Amino acid sequence: MKSSIKLNSEVYDIETLSNCFTYVGLNIITEKTSEFIIHESLNQFEELVKHLKSLDGQIGFNNLSFDYPILHFILTNKFKNPNTIAQEIYGKAQQLINIQNDFDKYKYQIPHWKMIIPQLDLFTINHFDNKAKMTSLKSLQCWMNYPDVLDMPINHSSFITPDQFKEILVYNKNDVKSTYEFYKLCKDKIELRKELTKKYNLYLINSNDTKIGSDIILDLISKEIGKDKREVKLLRSPRNKITIKNIISDKIEFKAKEFNSVLDSFKSKVITSTKGSIDCSVIFKNFKFDYGTGGIHGCIKPGIYESDNQYIILDADVASLYPFLAILLELYPEHLGKSFIKVYKSILEQRIIAKKNGDKAVNEGLKLALNGSYGKSSDKNSFLYDPKFTMAITVNGQLFLSMLSEVLGEISSLQFLQINTDGITVKLLKSDLEKYYSICKQWEKYTGLNLEFVEYKKMIINDVNNYIAVKFNDSVKYKGLFEINKEFHKDTSFKIVQIALSNYFVKGKAIEETIKYHNNIYDFCGRQKFKSDSYGEIRYIGIENVNGSNLYKEIKEKQQKTTRYYISNKGSTFVKVYPKKLKESFINKNFQVTIFNKYIEREIEEYDINYDFYIIECKKIIESIEDKQLTLF
Repeated sequence: MKSSIKLNSEVYDIETLSNCFTYVGLNIITEKTSEFIIHESLNQFEELVKHLKSLDGQIGFNNLSFDYPILHFILTNKFKNPNTIAQEIYGKAQQLINIQNDFDKYKYQIPHWKMIIPQLDLFTINHFDNKAKMTSLKSLQCWMNYPDVLDMPINHSSFITPDQFKEILVYNKNDVKSTYEFYKLCKDKIELRKELTKKYNLYLINSNDTKIGSDIILDLISKEIGKDKREVKLLRSPRNKITIKNIISDKIEFKAKEFNSVLDSFKSKVITSTKGSIDCSVIFKNFKFDYGTGGIHGCIKPGIYESDNQYIILDADVASLYPFLAILLELYPEHLGKSFIKVYKSILEQRIIAKKNGDKAVNEGLKLALNGSYGKSSDKNSFLYDPKFTMAITVNGQLFLSMLSEVLGEISSLQFLQINTDGITVKLLKSDLEKYYSICKQWEKYTGLNLEFVEYKKMIINDVNNYIAVKFNDSVKYKGLFEINKEFHKDTSFKIVQIALSNYFVKGKAIEETIKYHNNIYDFCGRQKFKSDSYGEIRYIGIENVNGSNLYKEIKEKQQKTTRYYISNKGSTFVKVYPKKLKESFINKNFQVTIFNKYIEREIEEYDINYDFYIIECKKIIESIEDKQLTLF
């Protein structure tokens, strides 16, 4: 099984133009760069093929869907006319581009067992092929603070002349070098996939986390029920309707009228779709509990909440809520039968052992198998598909947490701060801690679920998805708009705002002090992406010489699809133009910007940063929290 990228491997990228093909590779050990051009004036086809055949492996970005099929075409096709090779490659590229957004595009990929050169795709292992996480290399260049964020300077359909080779290769090399930097950030993910591939004898090298979990559980279930994987893959349990009362556990019971009204509401529902099918709320102990298809949510008003000599903030999370619910309530996709529970329970037990023994790869792999099952159960394309199973887990999860909330509500000093899918955060008198833990222990014994507790010194809450939580050891948890170090697919624009908010709320440092003395220009930068229906344009007043006279004129300059910039005192107006709709909108209205696609090293004060913009952005968030808290009293 060709399962890993070996030492003689390189990060690579290609450019396919109408009459020109370029290849750039960067060796991951020597960091030496190789360049090849195929053009009627410079045909390095033979040298390229020889180089490719010498490689042990290649690393790219979206290379499974595009770059490698092109290389495979080059390596397997017999070109009759050496002068038209680039044109034939371009034709193949256009075929692939035309089906990029087609679900069936995967059938155009080369199966790993047919690959001449083993491939590692950083795009797929990070699940950037998922709509919610779709991320371009240019966006990653912004995320990584890469010096140059470059768009291809020449249209791929253009007729290329030799004097344009250098310009194309500069862009080509920039993509390769930035892909190499991203590759280094993904090494833990890559090692995990290599270890799991070896451990389970499954090809997981280019799989995202969800697929890893799905493939592991598919392998184990197929063995348990004695069916071929291809047969199991076809199984599904579609539902025309789901009667909710039939999937509610007998253990669910309430005393409070508020929660009984929720239970009655659930039991009265017969749903035909899992999307938005549950939507109700109740107020209990001055706290609003919202119920939905994805789980339970609730949050106190925005504000700053602190532990002190009398009060303590406590968070209780249910450990592996969904996997444990499936096992405890014996829930399973109907087409897989109770064998699913047997396998699922075995996976959980094996994971506990692996975690205890410090076997990181197995622990992580089995964790993905456990957690992925719930998500895949609502995916019509998965062998785990059974929306009744999905709803049984999410409905019972919400109701069990409501049961815990009801009993905790008996503590007179207790104030609910948050409830979110699998956990409850409260503030209560320290003198009531014994009662709190006793209630939790009884709930654990009754449900069979386990709680994990964290004490917080301070919480800064905007809403249930946006908050800062400070532990007593001063470690900090950031969520939503407060996140500083975000996941790869998230926008890190104006990171200085999150840094300043953290310093303000956690360390008591003035916003102005953080912002005005911060010396990393990248943290002041924003990212603007433009889709096919729009483009960016900067506008400023320039001087144009007309018949020997200098006239002032508005200059308009079209920008890249992904543009990096910062807010400056003197700069340009940034506009988003929708040509077909004949409309436009201002980006960061009333402020000037400086485009920063290419890094220029200067002293921080020489960048002419408009600090007021960043201070205003911080104060908007601070006021939304501090001002609203005042309304509590």
